[in-house]
Amino acid sequence: MTQRQLEHPSRTVLLDNASDAGLLVLRLAVAAVFIAHGWGDVSQDGGVGANVVNYRDAGIPLPEISAPFTAYVQLLGGAVVAFGALTRVISAGFVVVMAGALIFVHRGESLVMGQEGSGSGFAFSMCAASITLLLTGAGRFSLDRLYAQRRTRTAPVT
Repeated sequence: MTQRQLEHPSRTVLLDNASDAGLLVLRLAVAAVFIAHGWGDVSQDGGVGANVVNYRDAGIPLPEISAPFTAYVQLLGGAVVAFGALTRVISAGFVVVMAGALIFVHRGESLVMGQEGSGSGFAFSMCAASITLLLTGAGRFSLDRLYAQRRTRTAPVT
């Protein structure tokens, strides 16, 4: 028996609700940040093409591919994750984006933001939050959960 099975049923429900509410808050916060950053990349003067030059200057590999990938994973992926759809798949994309930021943009920077505005703490936190969503999924308050429940109900009995 697990610890949860030994607890009173109403306490277990309360813990499950709190966990799912926590995942909802995390998912919405992560989505908001990625949408804002993706929108900035897409809507800036020159659009995503302007980032190709920035990526090339930063030494990021394949800037013609990585700049649009990053912009659209953040913008569109953030919107989809806000609804709790395809959360694990898109979170894997977020992890790739943030790992790239840590490796190519923030390497060697302190976790704490310096006076000049540089620091790896934000990218590190977003990467950790994305890994959490990758590992846990979206939680009960999500389209992923609704899809899984619907699929389970319509699965043929063997």
